[in-house]
Formats: sequence, structure tokens, C-alpha cells
Amino acid sequence: MFEDLLIKPFFAVILIAISCSGFGVFVLWKKLSYFGDALSHSILLGLVIGTIFEINQLSMLIIFAFIFSLLVGFISQNRYFSKDTIIMISSYFCIAVAIILNDVWIKNFNFTSYIFGDILTVGSQDIQVLAAITVIVIFYIIFAFKKILLINSSQDLAKIEGIKTEFWNISFLILLALVIALSVRIIGVFLMTALLILPAAIARIFSSSAKQMMMLSLTIGTSVSALSFKLASNYDLTVSSTIIATFSLIFIFSLLFKKFISA
Repeated sequence: MFEDLLIKPFFAVILIAISCSGFGVFVLWKKLSYFGDALSHSILLGLVIGTIFEINQLSMLIIFAFIFSLLVGFISQNRYFSKDTIIMISSYFCIAVAIILNDVWIKNFNFTSYIFGDILTVGSQDIQVLAAITVIVIFYIIFAFKKILLINSSQDLAKIEGIKTEFWNISFLILLALVIALSVRIIGVFLMTALLILPAAIARIFSSSAKQMMMLSLTIGTSVSALSFKLASNYDLTVSSTIIATFSLIFIFSLLFKKFISA
């Protein structure tokens, strides 16, 4: 049995794992792994700005994530550079400005706690917010699954089928940004990107269809996160590092196993 102190952090990890595992499949399909990584790092600027102007952190993160997604989406529509180049430049800019603002105004902003997360500080409000965004993500996956799959295969064909490609692309980025914004201050930048990519990547190895990949990703994401959390609590390990190490080992052994049985 978990100690009472660990019940809320455990539920927070599971809720975040569900959202990230589901959205991670879309991220891989759209080849946007760098977007999740860049946004989770850029969020640091939103946290610093919120601290300077004494704005509620949760509100500031949501506003910043929304603006970042729209700006990146707008700037990426150019003829000179690919989307990943624009996103990475934007990320580096946000990190640099966050450090400069800390040097000038705050002096002692604790970047480390946001890089590795502070999961033991999870409260009832955090659980409620994460539960709400998880429900939204599940419904979004149900309604957007076939549309995003078709858009990813051929935007022209999707338009012929009457799918509003711009709406689904922008809504995906905004909802992904919200998931990251609401999760990153709890589990940290370090774990955020791993939870987005690794469950979907492992599922991809063993999947023979898009639907199977989604179901496997959700199953792997929640079960491995729960197991890793239990290991971390039993042996007094850092939760984020334990989860990432477990996922990574499973990914490596999955690749080796697949290669072995295919030989």
C-alpha cells in the first residue's frame, strides 16, 4: 500500500501518463517530437514571467502555452526554414530570456525544481485539473483519430474528404501545449518529453495498425508509469529518473527482441 503522502502524486503521474501516451502517438505520426521538447523547455519563460508579475502559475502557463503554439504555428509558415528549425530557435530564445530575466529581477528562481519536477507537492486542485484535461484528451483522441491519421497521410486527400485540416492541426498543437503546461511543473521538463515519446515509440515496434498503436501506447504508458512509481517509492529513488530509465530499457529490449524474432 502507498503511504497517504504518495497517493496524490501517484494519481498525478497516471493521469499525465494517459494524456501523454495518447497524444504521443499523434506526435510521432506528425513527426513533432521536437515540438513537445521545445515547448516543455520554453515553459520556463512563462514560469519566470509569472513569478516576476506575481501571476498565478497555472494561469500563466496556460496563457504562455497558448501564445507559444499560435506564434510557432504562424512563424513556421515560411518558405525559408522548416518547422523544426523555427521551433528549436524559439525554444532557445525562451530559455535564454528566462535566464536573463532571472538574473535581472528574480536572482534565485529555482530552475532545477521545474527541470526535474516537484511531484510531492501535488494538491487536490492539481488532480482535478489533470483529471479534466485527461478527459478532454480522451474525447479529442476519439473524435480526431481518423481525421489526424488521414491528414498525416495526405493533406490534399483530407481536404477532398471535407476535413478542416487547419482546424485539426491548430487544435492539436493547442491541446498538446495545454497538456505540457499543466504537467511540466509537476513532473518536470525532464520527464515530460520522455512520457510523450517513449510509450508511443515502444507501441510502434509491436503494432500492426494505427488503432493498435494507440491502445498499446495507452496501456504501456500507464502500466510502466505505475510500476516505475512503485519502484521509486520503495527504494527511495527519483520518480522522473526511474520512469525514464524503465521506459528506455523497455524500448531498447523491445528493439532487440523484435530484431531477434525477425532474423
